[in-house]
Amino acid sequence: MQENLTNHQRAENYSAVSLENLNDDCLECIFERINDSPAQIQVARTCKRFRYIMLRLWRRNPDNRILVLEHWTNILPHSEDLEYFLQAMRKEFHTVRLIDECLSVFLREMEEMGIKEIPGVERCELQDEIMECYPKDEDIESLTKLLPNLKYLSLNTPITGCFISKFEYLEELHLYAEYSKVFEMKPEFLNELLLNLRYLRVLDIRTFEVSKLTLTPDIAKCMVLQELKLNLNTLKTALDYVLMMPQLRHLKVLLDQDVDFSSILNVDSFDYKIYETKEFIHILEEKSSSIIGLAVDLYFMPLSLNWDFELKYLNCSKLKLLALCNCDYESNFFDRYTHMNQLEILCLRHASSLENDTVMKFLKACPQLQHLDISYCMQVNKSLLTAITEYLSQQERAHKLCIYYRMSGLEPEVEKNFAYWASQKYVRLCFDFPPNSDIGLSYVYRGFVFNFEPSIENSH
Repeated sequence: MQENLTNHQRAENYSAVSLENLNDDCLECIFERINDSPAQIQVARTCKRFRYIMLRLWRRNPDNRILVLEHWTNILPHSEDLEYFLQAMRKEFHTVRLIDECLSVFLREMEEMGIKEIPGVERCELQDEIMECYPKDEDIESLTKLLPNLKYLSLNTPITGCFISKFEYLEELHLYAEYSKVFEMKPEFLNELLLNLRYLRVLDIRTFEVSKLTLTPDIAKCMVLQELKLNLNTLKTALDYVLMMPQLRHLKVLLDQDVDFSSILNVDSFDYKIYETKEFIHILEEKSSSIIGLAVDLYFMPLSLNWDFELKYLNCSKLKLLALCNCDYESNFFDRYTHMNQLEILCLRHASSLENDTVMKFLKACPQLQHLDISYCMQVNKSLLTAITEYLSQQERAHKLCIYYRMSGLEPEVEKNFAYWASQKYVRLCFDFPPNSDIGLSYVYRGFVFNFEPSIENSH
């Protein structure tokens, strides 16, 4: 009977079909072809059903769940559209990011749009290197109300630290910036957050040049703090209490550099070294049995040849990370370390005398080695790559060896025959830096790092 319908009858049937008659899946297929954000807003405003479908599409795009106000203002220039979108996605945002924007301005705009709380945000990044619009204490207090469930906070601007302790669920606090700040966090607010933030696992309170911040014995009461990054001046006041922290896994120390650069007559001959090794040696002595990682910038903290005499401070069979950077010792100096059978990351960056034979000794003695950083080592050459690939082809290793070669003697060979070396089965060449490494001539810039294994009673 359907076959006998006239063209006029068919046209009447088709004209009766509208968007409302389509199921949600069909509408979603149609709406996802709308690329213009203002047009998407207009569709969402049509009715509750269209709003629900459009919201479902917005949720699907990970970028839509990051609140960068300047970005969304550019995409949605009409304030009504911007407010509609932010209100619709208010419970979907998981990150707030302010880059060279004033926190006070952001908070005011949120208030004007009627957004009092963004409950799903767990990460907030505030980076300001241009505006110099420093957050006031009342801005931080307002932020604690806007983001009540925050777990990660990164700020590179100066703050007093007031009201930080009101981020009840905060797990990571990062306050380091690679330039001098006008002022540091106040000691009373540091102590307040140490006592009140029950979930804090990572704390970075380093200051680029010289810190006057002090720790109190209360640091030992931080029952879940695992990563602590601070200046040596800050560490000195409570070193033994820091070492008593029950969950401490990672300690990163920045050496304070109090230099009047205007008084330097010759930058090439000036001694930039910081001769403070007392705390470093003390940590080695007190925690030797639990150290599983060690990194030192030997340019700024020169250690004597016998600093690890007979390796009495280190249990080499436990070490998983070893980074001795900016080292001018003879190549055979490293022979004492070539028996670390658990070593996973080896960084000998900018070791001026490092040679192929020493690298091969490490490789043969360290079956777990996954990352080899010989960046800026000019004495190694292309024959090392051949020796490494030939040796690894004879081994039964489940992982590739990542070789970091930036500005080393390997770089000319890699650039000349990149396709060949990239196709090798057992090595991966990286013009980058290893995981958790600083950028530049040292794994840890102007300081040292210790990694500790968890004690048996705490691991449970």
